[in-house]
Amino acid sequence: MKLPTITPKQQEILRLLYRYRFLERKQIQAFLGHKDKRQTARWLKELREQQFIDWFYDPNNPDEQSKPAIYFLGLNGIRFLRNESHPEAELRKRYKDSGRQPDFIVRCLLLADCGLHLEVINGGSARVVYEYRLETDYTDPDNDYSFLGGNEYIHPQLVFTKEEGTNGSPALTTYLVELFGMTTPRYMVKKKVKGYVEYLASDEWGEAQQENSRLPDELPTILIACPTLAEMIYAKRYAKRQLDDMWDDKVPEDVKIRVSTIANIKTKGLTGVIWEDV
Repeated sequence: MKLPTITPKQQEILRLLYRYRFLERKQIQAFLGHKDKRQTARWLKELREQQFIDWFYDPNNPDEQSKPAIYFLGLNGIRFLRNESHPEAELRKRYKDSGRQPDFIVRCLLLADCGLHLEVINGGSARVVYEYRLETDYTDPDNDYSFLGGNEYIHPQLVFTKEEGTNGSPALTTYLVELFGMTTPRYMVKKKVKGYVEYLASDEWGEAQQENSRLPDELPTILIACPTLAEMIYAKRYAKRQLDDMWDDKVPEDVKIRVSTIANIKTKGLTGVIWEDV
């Protein structure tokens, strides 16, 4: 089947939606680095009309008009991306995006904001450099963090690194981010928190570092964000018990788990002074 011809910028929009799953127009415009919102809107309109993308928005519903449209890949967008080197299993997931739960969509939008936040920081400092990967990225076997894709303990939604210093050997720190939603049941919170503790106690990071010298020797710092303060306190206490049980109250200094709230990330950013040590 021959697909309609689209511009390079429109192709870039499809790749952004593949990577982030769901995006608003302002986010797409920011990732593109384009100043004209009307041109971005025209690109999106053409892509929708040609079924490359779809949206959650009803222009005829007055209640919807005050909310931004949320875009995701359509049938032709998936067909277009199938001609590129994307894992088939990941592409198949995109067929179901029209039926995703609100918590999932909100998380994807927040991850996009986190990515934009890190990119803005990179543009303002020569001494600190951030790089980040999403779940979509480390399903690529050539990605430095592909070993996380099939990990039995953990499956972080975001991995980012912080490189500080320009002289000599710069310090590199890795962070694994877990975002819990409003509908995440507590048994799942406990399962994931326990998984991170078991991962830090295992030899898996060291084994991955031996295979890829670009990974730092230091264990990654785990960042867990919860939808409410009450849920954050619950996750923090449970993580503390798991750490104490694992190391008999003598937790190694390089084992770090920190907690915060989703609201703090939204207002102060992923790298803000918002994280509490467990």
